[in-house]
Amino acid sequence: MQISEKFIFHIWDAQHLKTNLKTATNKDVQILYVGRWNNSSGPDFKDVVIKIENQILRGDVEIHQKVYDWQLHKHHEDPNFNNVVLHVVYDNSSDIKYTINEAGDLIEILEIQYFLDQSISKLLEKYEGISLSVKGDFCEYFAGKTSDITSKLLEKNGIERLHKKMRRFSSEMIFDDLDQIAYQGILEALGYNKNKFQMLQLSREITFDFIKKSKLKGMTKEQLLSIFIFSSSLSDHIPNNFPNQLKYKLISLYTEQHFFLNKIDIDWKLFRIRPVNHPVNRIVQIIDFLWEASDSSIFNKFLTLFSFSDNQIDMKEFYFRLNKLFAPTDDNLPEHYRIGKTRLDTIGINIIIPLVLLYAGKMNYKNLTEVTKNIYKNYRALPKNHIESHMHRFMQQSQIKVVRKKAIYQQGLLNLYYDFCKDHNCQICKAKLDADLAKM
Repeated sequence: MQISEKFIFHIWDAQHLKTNLKTATNKDVQILYVGRWNNSSGPDFKDVVIKIENQILRGDVEIHQKVYDWQLHKHHEDPNFNNVVLHVVYDNSSDIKYTINEAGDLIEILEIQYFLDQSISKLLEKYEGISLSVKGDFCEYFAGKTSDITSKLLEKNGIERLHKKMRRFSSEMIFDDLDQIAYQGILEALGYNKNKFQMLQLSREITFDFIKKSKLKGMTKEQLLSIFIFSSSLSDHIPNNFPNQLKYKLISLYTEQHFFLNKIDIDWKLFRIRPVNHPVNRIVQIIDFLWEASDSSIFNKFLTLFSFSDNQIDMKEFYFRLNKLFAPTDDNLPEHYRIGKTRLDTIGINIIIPLVLLYAGKMNYKNLTEVTKNIYKNYRALPKNHIESHMHRFMQQSQIKVVRKKAIYQQGLLNLYYDFCKDHNCQICKAKLDADLAKM
């Protein structure tokens, strides 16, 4: 059976796989985190976490239809693929047991056609030979659905997206504690689209544990700010709206400090970036929060946002607490040194809520679980992004109004887009729709 590579991406991303996975060398494989879909050059999924036998590996995954595609695409000559820890193929009709990268290392192969879960196997059997291309602006998922049905479908998808984020954080707990994971998530969110990975890289080099320990040894907040900026080559690209007096002071502080002397090689994406979105300004925005949290715990500060009785949730109070949590200590700072409402909501939806819900579940804190779920279900809508605008063309005006009511509906729309619409897997999406409607 011929299956598109894009659909194999979906199988991997949604983990439509059984649990008894085996490599071509008959080793047990456990997928702890599927990774982040890579939209640029290089391997298909980044930051994957897998366990082969008793060894936990973190790296990249490359996906192909056939095992020979690795050579066909010249990956064996490309050092950008040297961090691949698993080569996932649909069909390995050969006696090849390993893939070899540019450095000469052996990479385990996972052939998935015999490990598909029951739901995806039935879909492939049912829709074999049917085109997966989109047809104009018609979408059967939304066509003829009432506002009530639309809201229920999008809420279900919004919860699915939340669980995917929780699985990501759960896998990261193998390597890091909750504070470091929260810290990485915040900095990644402040990187926006252009510098998300770069800010994540910065948080892995200058860890939250380093901040806590160095503060106990006498490091000041301004010294920490100088370390962020001058150790990562951001000093060569300081925006024009950054005060010169503070710039020269930070140069002096960085030169004199002894807490962090490494140079971090980060490829910042600064071309045509607005000054307000510059990484230097984003670091200034978060420095007060990090400094105060380093006295105790970032995660404990998160928990203070959720101190409600399950039946007495006050969303205005939650937003007030969130804003206050990240507000700078100096009220006289210019507006661009404050994290805006949209970015705070992004951090709340993508970092704080999934982390707290994951923690509540692991600790069996039922009230915290219910409070967190209800806050997620009632969270205000975020500004429309380009994906939401794209999806609106498949929807009636009454359905668009549903999406604009709550963040969970927007998250549901994003879940549909990344799972199906992005690669025009319309027939698979239709089958999921039928299954979801049957449960209502």
